[in-house]
Amino acid sequence: MTLKLNLGSYLAQHNITAYRLVKEVEGRVAPNTVYSLARRPAQRIDLKTVGEVMKALENLTGEKVQLVDLLEDKPSALNHLQANAEAPVYDPSKAKKFRYSGKAVVIEGGPTVEQIIAEGRGRHLP
Repeated sequence: MTLKLNLGSYLAQHNITAYRLVKEVEGRVAPNTVYSLARRPAQRIDLKTVGEVMKALENLTGEKVQLVDLLEDKPSALNHLQANAEAPVYDPSKAKKFRYSGKAVVIEGGPTVEQIIAEGRGRHLP
């Protein structure tokens, strides 16, 4: 399923012209972008642009605007988003395995364990 942003139908439902929206987002979104989104459903769009358009629509309508309000085919789009919002399942077979090699780890450039203990910084160590 493809989600499409249909700004034109939202504008029509709220009696807002594309020109009015262009004036509201002036300096933040290019006029051609707004006109293009108003003419036909967008298949790809920058999230910052969507955010700016949503803020402007909230200012113009006085209502809270959510992303699903701008989507074409809202019910199935919303169901698709909710269906894919499940929590990830931990799969131990995909976890990285670490083995102890028995070799000492050497860290160069830092203080030795003896120096840390002598300075009193190792008090919290068992």
